Amino acid sequence: GSEFMPPLEEGSILYMPSTMPGISITEAQKLLQVTDRIIKQFPEVDRVLGKAGRAETSTDPAPLSMLETVITLRPKSEWRKADTWYSAWAPGWLTAVLRHINPDHISQEQLISQMNDALRIPGLANGWTMPIKGRIDMLTTGIRTPVGLKISGADVATIEEIGSQIEALLPTIKGTRSVFAERTGSGYFLDFEWDREQLAFAGLNMDEAQAAVQNAIGGETVTTTVQGRERYPVNVRYARDFRTDFGVLNRVLVQSSDGQRQIPIGQLATIKAASGPSMIRNEDGLMTGYVYVDMAGRDPSS
Repeated sequence: GSEFMPPLEEGSILYMPSTMPGISITEAQKLLQVTDRIIKQFPEVDRVLGKAGRAETSTDPAPLSMLETVITLRPKSEWRKADTWYSAWAPGWLTAVLRHINPDHISQEQLISQMNDALRIPGLANGWTMPIKGRIDMLTTGIRTPVGLKISGADVATIEEIGSQIEALLPTIKGTRSVFAERTGSGYFLDFEWDREQLAFAGLNMDEAQAAVQNAIGGETVTTTVQGRERYPVNVRYARDFRTDFGVLNRVLVQSSDGQRQIPIGQLATIKAASGPSMIRNEDGLMTGYVYVDMAGRDPSS
């Protein structure tokens, strides 16, 4: 082994499950509600706050498929009791002394194990750490679990295939709680193939056509509301049901350059669903994929 100091418990737990790429914002919200509800049922838990996605900053590269839930714990004096070797015979005054040597409540590792069993949701690979420790691990290694593997190469598909094979092999090793290999090549996108002849016939250039699509799907900030010291941008775009319906998207109108005509996108482009890398990670000039390994009841170096 390599770790001989007991872990420094921060009073909170960071639950970081991962799911497959391509999950929608709506489904991620539903998943967060389910996991938060399960976690809050444990009497040791004081507060639960989960989030999906990332902030508008390059310093937070978390994809939508990686959820983060901060679990704030109650004082250990309020945790459930656990049977110890002195529980049956020690008087109260002696119990108070022995409690400092051998606590008579469940441990944090036992609590995490119980939560992990309760959160066995199909398609979700659990990962457990603590907020400060997890951030330091990610800053130093890029991997958020106690043990991880980096697969480097020149082809995303090959990296993903090797990661899937490792994901199938590692659960047989003692102490492995969960294994998750990144599937960065499994993102889903809408692909617009523009007919340049039709664009020219309609007197449109590529920028004008692309702007119409961006406004319909991605949205456009039209104004900013001011509420005291707070400012909120107002983004206008099509409702979700329309953005995912090819028939509706084909009827999105593009205004001609002279402003006299409005032409449906279906006459100017072919819309189709496409798959491709949702994220490409590059380290030392090579594309890299991560395999996250969460462990329990075992020293990572043993």
